[in-house]
Amino acid sequence: MPANNVAPEDPWKSDLSNHVVLSLPRNLDIIFSLPGGESLRGFILVIVLVENAAVPGIKALVQAVNAILQPSPESLLQALQRLRLSIQDIKGVLGQMHDYADPDVFYAVIRVFFSGWKDNPAMPAGLIYEGVSNEPLRYSGGSTAQSTVLQAFDEFLGIHHSEESADFLHKMRDYMPPSHKAFIEEIHSAPSLRDHILSSGNGQLLAAYNQCVEALVALRSYHIAMVTKYLITAAARAKGRRPSQLPGPPRALEERGTGGTVVLRFLKSVRDKTLEAILHQSG
Repeated sequence: MPANNVAPEDPWKSDLSNHVVLSLPRNLDIIFSLPGGESLRGFILVIVLVENAAVPGIKALVQAVNAILQPSPESLLQALQRLRLSIQDIKGVLGQMHDYADPDVFYAVIRVFFSGWKDNPAMPAGLIYEGVSNEPLRYSGGSTAQSTVLQAFDEFLGIHHSEESADFLHKMRDYMPPSHKAFIEEIHSAPSLRDHILSSGNGQLLAAYNQCVEALVALRSYHIAMVTKYLITAAARAKGRRPSQLPGPPRALEERGTGGTVVLRFLKSVRDKTLEAILHQSG
């Protein structure tokens, strides 16, 4: 222990300069139960808080599209600033996962129930739903890519991912509520923000756009760090665990996300393509 008898801070939180410890809301609770206890509850409720933190960002997209159509540089600048703040808030709220979800419980218990029956080497044939189909059905597990939020931000900012990553992201839209999927497609069909900023020659807009992209890169880098903690590092600990302790998930799932991707390769590709979206003023 340090001389002042204060335990060292969790190094995984060191990137959260604005980290504020929040209590899980008392008026929210999970409506079903799976193995995982309080870690399961914390995992789900933190995700709910993340989605809530994204609300101002989604509203900012609508404001920004209207500002491009009018056009109104002042309103567009304000919308970009609100989007950046929302992305930063998402990252801060995501950090609460450290406080409420134990990595070993997530890896060995919770993740198994979120892994789905598609692109899952542990269940290559899928799962038979009795009374629904006599043939096995295959559905992807829960994935961040199934949230409207980041896909809408990508479409608005004009971020283009690799063919493999983009194919997975588009498939995940089939798991969204139809209205959410339609919203992303509406953003995609709106006038190009990047083209508008470049043609305007407005340095303030360009800087605000780049700040949004940089915030999204930081969020995705932090997500990679969290996956490393909750998957890669937890997997290493699981291999040395005594049989009487927590069980280990199927080995086929060791490097895969719950959506079925080889998770670090996918997340790093998405992060790197986001970074490539930074604009440089011509001339």
